[in-house]
Amino acid sequence: MDLVQLAPAAYHVTDDYWHLLKAEDGAIYILVECEASFVSYECLIKLNAEELRDYHGLGWLSIQCLANRINYFVGDYNERKITGPLLEAAIQKSKL
Repeated sequence: MDLVQLAPAAYHVTDDYWHLLKAEDGAIYILVECEASFVSYECLIKLNAEELRDYHGLGWLSIQCLANRINYFVGDYNERKITGPLLEAAIQKSKL
C-alpha cells in the first residue's frame, strides 16, 4: 500500500465565491457563484438538517465543501434551488 499525496487546488480553499446568509426565521442559506464552462450564475440553497449538523460540527470546512459540491454537481441540487425574490435579495446582500 502506498500513501496518496494530495495538494489542495487554490479554488478548493478560496471562499470568496460563496456567502452564508441567515434569514429572519433562523434558516441558513448558501449562495454560490457557480461556473459552467463560460457562463457564471448564482445558486441559492437552503441548508437541510444534515448540512446544518455538519455546519454546527465542522464550521467553515463543511460550508466550503458544500459550496464546491454545489458548484461542481449543481444538477444534484436542482430541486432545492431557490429563485425569485429570495434569490435576488441574497444576491443584493452578497454585494454589500
